[in-house]
Amino acid sequence: YNEYKSYLRNVVEQNNTTCHEVVRLSKQIASSLSLIGCSFTFFFMMFHKKYKSFTNRLILALLLPSFIVPCTCLNRNFYNQDDNKTSDDQHLLNKTLCIASAFIFNFGIVSQRLIILCVSIYLLLLVTSAPRFRYLELSFHVFIWSTALMDSLIPLYSNSYKYAEDWCWIKDFTLQIGCYYGPMLTFLVVEICIYAIIIKKIREEFVGADRIDPDRYAWYKKYIKPIYYYPLVNIVLAIPTTGFRVYDHFRPGNTGGKVYCTLLTLHATIFPLWGLVYSLMFLLDVDTRRLLLPSILCRDIYNASIGIVSSSRLNSRTHVF
Repeated sequence: YNEYKSYLRNVVEQNNTTCHEVVRLSKQIASSLSLIGCSFTFFFMMFHKKYKSFTNRLILALLLPSFIVPCTCLNRNFYNQDDNKTSDDQHLLNKTLCIASAFIFNFGIVSQRLIILCVSIYLLLLVTSAPRFRYLELSFHVFIWSTALMDSLIPLYSNSYKYAEDWCWIKDFTLQIGCYYGPMLTFLVVEICIYAIIIKKIREEFVGADRIDPDRYAWYKKYIKPIYYYPLVNIVLAIPTTGFRVYDHFRPGNTGGKVYCTLLTLHATIFPLWGLVYSLMFLLDVDTRRLLLPSILCRDIYNASIGIVSSSRLNSRTHVF
């Protein structure tokens, strides 16, 4: 804590070297918290078999890249460039690990944004029509993973992945725009437009439905409410990133300073932090929160352990006979 406090004091004094150290440290803290949140949520969803619902499977798919991104942020080969004392074999290994980390990082972030886009499309379909979940889920997964894979393969084929330093992991500016900033901005604009339509439809059809049409409101609680706020949170979390990119583009002479260090820290910290945010959104849901009460949690763990013991005894008896 004292070390981090000293770093922040130096940032206020516009020490650019210390600013980069703050970015690294903040990114590590955010990544660690996200890994803890995602791991617990994975365990919770599997333990209570929450994956049986299509809505929860979308959340589970969203947590997967949200887990991958912090893992690469904690990989030192993603940042540390070798010095002259490094042997050729070690340098080749570190460079390979760096490229692999950059590829996985890019794949994780792009797939994360694509899942949020599909969540927005799913919500739009729910409020405007009755989608066929079976074919919709397959279409979503094909679109998400194939698009993210192609987007990440282009810089790999062009040999454009590099050490990430504080943020950027693609060294070619054209590919930065074409494979990252361009698609991210497009997804964000589309999500805002879709979400505006969703809000309008929900206000027209579901506000007051609990009194007028209880069955309609129950359908809303089951399918729409659990993921209603995920696109909105994605839009809010994108504000610091967009603000930093705009400021970084127009700042005079690429100078540093307090504003630059603050925006850079927010920009580089928020991405690994998304996993923690999504985990908290799922765990703080009313139905989920009820299962996290200590008494209910202990009861479920006890019942599960009794079931495992009984099953093992039954298997042992069957094996003997």
